[in-house]
Amino acid sequence: MIRMPYNPKAVSKTTKILFPIIVTLIAGLVAPDSVALVGFLMFGNLIRECGKLEALSQTAQGPLANLITIFLGITIAFQMQADQFLNLGTLIIMALGLFAFVFDTIGGVVFAKILNLFLPKDKKINPMVGGAGISAFPMSARVIQKMALKEDNQNHILMHAVGANVAGQIGSVVAGGIILNLARIWGMI
Repeated sequence: MIRMPYNPKAVSKTTKILFPIIVTLIAGLVAPDSVALVGFLMFGNLIRECGKLEALSQTAQGPLANLITIFLGITIAFQMQADQFLNLGTLIIMALGLFAFVFDTIGGVVFAKILNLFLPKDKKINPMVGGAGISAFPMSARVIQKMALKEDNQNHILMHAVGANVAGQIGSVVAGGIILNLARIWGMI
């Protein structure tokens, strides 16, 4: 039920162009293995914001994304023979993913509640925004928005939820890159 103020401000074109470049550079310094994924995510932002590649931007957002999804699905489907896919390792990975998903959501909500203990009354954070910090982009932000509107039909927290959602997505990719780097250092891969 906590309403959060939303004051949209104009962001300069330079900032919109520099943001994906700086994020990619920082991710590359922190976790070099994450650069491919973060780089492509930020490249999408860059081609949309530069204003010179409109046709490429529209293709990347629509037909290309759909084609990649189809090819990825077909590729994964070919690798999913029952004797190789239905085993204990797969079930453990799925259970760990569910565990991470649940506790990431709980952690975000609890962290927002703890922050609210120290924030002034007019600066409180809606704890549901913390639940959007998972990397399931953009669905978790939409779910959080629908939940907020169900409780109070004037409580629009979509932009706050999307901000937490994008941060969760970038954080997940960087954390994955760090884990890959550590696994390589320790000789596990």
